[in-house]
Amino acid sequence: MKNVMKNMIFASLISSLVALAVIAQTPAPPKRQPTAAKTAPAESAEGGGGGTGAEGKVAVLFSGQFRQGILELKVKLDALNVELEPKRKEIQGLDDDLNKLKSKIQTQSSTVSPQVRDGWVDEATEKEKQLKRLAEDFEASAQRRFGEVSAPIYDKIQKSIASYSQSHGIVLVLEGGQALQAGVMHWYAPASDITDDFMKEYNKANPTPVNTSK
Repeated sequence: MKNVMKNMIFASLISSLVALAVIAQTPAPPKRQPTAAKTAPAESAEGGGGGTGAEGKVAVLFSGQFRQGILELKVKLDALNVELEPKRKEIQGLDDDLNKLKSKIQTQSSTVSPQVRDGWVDEATEKEKQLKRLAEDFEASAQRRFGEVSAPIYDKIQKSIASYSQSHGIVLVLEGGQALQAGVMHWYAPASDITDDFMKEYNKANPTPVNTSK
């Protein structure tokens, strides 16, 4: 009985994970000041063998903003969320049923016969297995569809970053969120953040109609 109740408590967390299956692909970037992408040139490297070193700008880019800021990506992922919503609601409904049954076992077990109580526990165990299976299948399907929908756009974004960097004299672009999280970047000048300017140029080059109706 105690083990079943522990399993049921764990199952109640599944729907929360399911809700994040599509949206939470990248961590939210830290707060920053929107500024132009201008930095001081890097110093030339002095070396032998006739090498001239490299001169240019180092920039920071927060790709976590692409979900909302790259309109082409936003439209596709919004449509994907609509596509997945029926299955998400089905799983949420099953999770609600399981929570109600769990509450009934906790509050009414002492008022019914052991046979009735055991029947509730068996039903809860079966619902838990079903919920876990559906949630795992949904997450796998959502991840697969996310890749199908977003991969071509991210490929375009990657190429656009290279083109943007070349045209702006940038020799190195760091992914800000990952760099800060990994501890490989401890500070950056706000002026080195090119996220807003890059997204603006990308959207201009890739116009996408956005449905703003509710």
